[in-house]
Amino acid sequence: MPSSYIHFLLIPHPTESQILLLSGETTHTLPRYETSEPHFWQTVAPVNQLALDKLGLRITTLRCLKTDFADDCVTMFYAMDGSHIPADWTPPDGMKWVAEDVLPELPPEQKAVVDEWVQWKGDVNAIRTEWYRPGWFAKTIAWIEEQFDDRGILLTAPIEQLRSWERSAILRAQTSFGTIYFKALPGMFRHEAPLVKWLAHNDPDAFPKPILVDGWRRWLLMPDYGTQTLDDISEFARWEAAFRQFAELQISLSVRLNELIGLGCPDRRLYTLAASIESLLMSSAESLSGSGLKISVDELERLRTRIPEFKQACAALSAYSIPASLEHGDFWAGQVVVNGGKVVFIDWSDSSVSHPFFSLYFLNDANIKLPAVPDVQERLRDAYLQPWRAYEPLDKLIQAYDLAMLLAPLHYALIYQRHILPQMQNQWEMNSMIPFYLRNLLT
Repeated sequence: MPSSYIHFLLIPHPTESQILLLSGETTHTLPRYETSEPHFWQTVAPVNQLALDKLGLRITTLRCLKTDFADDCVTMFYAMDGSHIPADWTPPDGMKWVAEDVLPELPPEQKAVVDEWVQWKGDVNAIRTEWYRPGWFAKTIAWIEEQFDDRGILLTAPIEQLRSWERSAILRAQTSFGTIYFKALPGMFRHEAPLVKWLAHNDPDAFPKPILVDGWRRWLLMPDYGTQTLDDISEFARWEAAFRQFAELQISLSVRLNELIGLGCPDRRLYTLAASIESLLMSSAESLSGSGLKISVDELERLRTRIPEFKQACAALSAYSIPASLEHGDFWAGQVVVNGGKVVFIDWSDSSVSHPFFSLYFLNDANIKLPAVPDVQERLRDAYLQPWRAYEPLDKLIQAYDLAMLLAPLHYALIYQRHILPQMQNQWEMNSMIPFYLRNLLT
């Protein structure tokens, strides 16, 4: 894990075409703050806290503009929302507002980021991600407060912005009814809102009822499901129980595929995977590479020679009597909330109707979180497979599981190639996922 996190803040003037710069005698730079506290680039609460602590500004983040990973340091550039800077705020000593069209010389990397930002914000209506637009946070806060007023819920602290990236915006409210979370979804994940509501209606013990689901806006207000997730727990029996419960959930949903598809869940059953493998792997290496991770021509050629193997694996997996069901799409230990004796599975943005075993691809978490447990992956695999013995004996289920683990990287790479990246304006945020999954096929 990096030991240093450098934050550059691009803060625009609330009413003028100006940005805030730190001015020296001969140099100018964006406000720069370094910390040792780790956080993912899309987690913006620490960024907002820096603006408050260092500048006295209670502002929010629009989006991360760029990240650089070098040695033991991460450098991150953030575009802040200057629309709610108070009119009477004055820059601290050494800082000043500078007109965008007469900017002094900046370090080249900073200049490139500022130029891109100026171009990006030029047409606000062209920014498809609503929470990347100035003023969105204030309007959303007003909507949340209105919903709370209608329900007699009182805020006990200012609403916090936790996360901002094209995949979602997440806010947190401390209220008289406990912690409440707000989630806004992009169009590519519009099915999550109605799915969460439907799951809560059909299985209220495993899925607490959301406070409000606005399907048109793709907004959710959700109660706090609990602060402890499976990756905080070292007790192996709790992991086993959670994996069995997940299998039981998928089995119960396997007879309700039409309802799931009717809710908008993408249909990604095995026949669609088999039909798409060749077009995926015959794409150019350049189109399958990301800004931070590449797939080489040689690596891609090695994968192309295995196209018949992958297609045969689809046919072999289809031959088992395991039904399609709800596949989570991002099933790792942090998505499993353990609240007392209950387990809640959260974050269904990437879900689809597909082969259920694909969800277990993220089982590698267990080796890291439970290093002292011998054969931990095999034991958790078997715990998950136990409920599926109604369909096949365990030895055949293990064979099917192995086939699913072979095919899962193709399943996930296709989701990014065909569904997620084409709908993103800032593809750098996620375009390393395709080479990540394809490289896993080689290792």
